[in-house]
Amino acid sequence: NQSYILAESSNIEENKIFIQFTSDLRKSIDNLPTIVAVSDDFTAYVQTDLGDVTLMDQILNNFEHSKTLYFKTLEKLALAQIEGKHVINFNQTFSYPKLDKTLILRDLFQFNFYFLDILTIPYNAGKLIQDYDAFAEQFNQLSPQGFVFRDFQSRNIMIKENQPYFIDYQGGLFGAVTYDLVSLIWQAKANLSAEFKTELIDFYYQELKKYLPDLNEMAFQKAYEYCVVARLLQVLGTYGLRGIIERKKHFLESISFGLNNLNAILDYPILEHYPELKHIIKTLVLPETLEQINQKIND
Repeated sequence: NQSYILAESSNIEENKIFIQFTSDLRKSIDNLPTIVAVSDDFTAYVQTDLGDVTLMDQILNNFEHSKTLYFKTLEKLALAQIEGKHVINFNQTFSYPKLDKTLILRDLFQFNFYFLDILTIPYNAGKLIQDYDAFAEQFNQLSPQGFVFRDFQSRNIMIKENQPYFIDYQGGLFGAVTYDLVSLIWQAKANLSAEFKTELIDFYYQELKKYLPDLNEMAFQKAYEYCVVARLLQVLGTYGLRGIIERKKHFLESISFGLNNLNAILDYPILEHYPELKHIIKTLVLPETLEQINQKIND
């Protein structure tokens, strides 16, 4: 008298990682699906049904109620990230073992190819590559580090009996944990206010302090700013590919929200070290840039 989810895929490696990560993360948190059964060849598995209401649905339908869910989500997130790094074998991840220079450079160049170049935004290629390299190198030094879900956004958080449950974490890896915080609170379509973001950042910092008493606030703030810049550009690259090139409606609708987010980071102190990157961000927030993008979309 209850429903289950049957997942079937020929990508056996991905299936195995999802099943293993579920088992590992369940040692720290219980807001995950339960794996009920797995086929002998790992091409199919059964998991509990967490319903069809996401945190994004709650945001759009009842934003005030969704606020409490954000705090519950971050409480579980911090625990999973810090405890998870002790139980997960990062040598057996699905794609990349670590959110490091290699992966950040990949995301930055995808932003180049699928957004800047498609929209013919002018930039100095040599200077930008230097900025990218220095930015990605600095990303390697960020702390604190732990398990990163990587695509930790409201559509990957199911709400059941007023509690958040996490899905789609088979791409998880080791890295700066603030990346997940940023993915959640800077999600373009959620459009959270600066004030509410600040509340959530402070709450998350205090949650991390429970497990990392020596956590340095300046190091946390620096990691947060780097992750914001990296995530916002990565997302725009995705919007360019899925929206402008592949013409998927959801991604096209999100572009203006993504560009609007850039306004809030123009004054980040870290951008002073990357002048060409800052120049591009300043160009992207100009009204004529959005007009140019809309023209491209309509064409």
